[in-house]
Amino acid sequence: MLHSLRAKAWRRARELVAWGPLPDTYHHLLERPETRQFDRCALELPHDTPTFSRRVYENSRGRRFFSRRDAYRDWLAVGRTLGLDFNEGMNTYLKVVLKVKDEAYLLPKWVDYYAKLVGRHNIVVLDCGSTDEEYLSILASYAKDVLVLSYPHYYDNIHDVNFNAAFYRFVARNCKYLCVVDADEFLFGSCDGTIGRDNVLTILKEGDAPVYPGTWYPNVSAPVDGPEGGWHGPLRFDVSLDTIAGGTFGGKAVVRSNACLDVGHVGHNLHVPAVVSRIRPEACGRIGVLHVSNLGPEQARARTLKHLKAKGIVPADTPRDAVAAGLEEVIARGGLEGAALRYARQFLDPGEEVAAAGPTFETDLIAGPGREPNPEFCRHVAAFDFAAMLPP
Repeated sequence: MLHSLRAKAWRRARELVAWGPLPDTYHHLLERPETRQFDRCALELPHDTPTFSRRVYENSRGRRFFSRRDAYRDWLAVGRTLGLDFNEGMNTYLKVVLKVKDEAYLLPKWVDYYAKLVGRHNIVVLDCGSTDEEYLSILASYAKDVLVLSYPHYYDNIHDVNFNAAFYRFVARNCKYLCVVDADEFLFGSCDGTIGRDNVLTILKEGDAPVYPGTWYPNVSAPVDGPEGGWHGPLRFDVSLDTIAGGTFGGKAVVRSNACLDVGHVGHNLHVPAVVSRIRPEACGRIGVLHVSNLGPEQARARTLKHLKAKGIVPADTPRDAVAAGLEEVIARGGLEGAALRYARQFLDPGEEVAAAGPTFETDLIAGPGREPNPEFCRHVAAFDFAAMLPP
């Protein structure tokens, strides 16, 4: 047995010496954090990840290869875009891209949730110029096994595929599906009378649609902090007809990797005609997004200040205790309008949202089980006509 293991190790070492590692930019950046730069996504960087198992990949591919190198080459060219298993419990079916800035409160909850959904190796965090020391410390703690990159542009630009073509080609050749979400957005799937994160991959594997429009469901009351940084108890979300309609229009899409370069936009669902043209009625209502946008007054003010500074409405070096007086003065002399005025008023009066008057559903998915029966949610979604929202 020992002799056999040594022989295999020797053959692999000889193979690498003779041929050198294959170009594997994704794992090069993932497993060598010191080399990470956003622009390096466009390069062909050599790497040989120890997480690749020839045996597991051959079983998932349904064929045998002459050598580990041949199996690895096939995985790079074919297997990744099919989402096949390449080690026990590891696949490339769905890559989740987070665009984020200074979200110390949400980041641990977000990473924990998506690590259970897709594994840390399928998470890409694009940090958009964060400066908060607490957040940066938390982010650094994940960097050893999550691909963290600094995004050098305004954070909403990431949805533009053409503007970020090299990045999207980089992600697309390493998965079958991908999505871009914010730190307050948690994907889940609905099937067979249940909802849950564990349903997401099941839906993607069974349906194979080019685009799954993820419907936003906003929380109707602020979460209560529990022990160890989690939220205490289940959260309640709006599931009224108006919410389903608006949430389907503006929610976040899960896009098949071989379609993302054509649609030109990976993000909101019905804003872009090229995205709409690839949405099939039967794909609607299957994927949802728990949109925990109502975090209570304290967290709401902190998040709004982030937007105010990002948009240049409030100078970056303005002390926190001076922001309110400065905004009141600018508003009084009519110096703000549109979105700028809205953000300023949100900072000055971040009161909790009023609970929804229509139907709601309660779930503990974010901190709890991977799947749960939820007849209340399923009944309301089943009654909604998604096809009416799409072009004939």
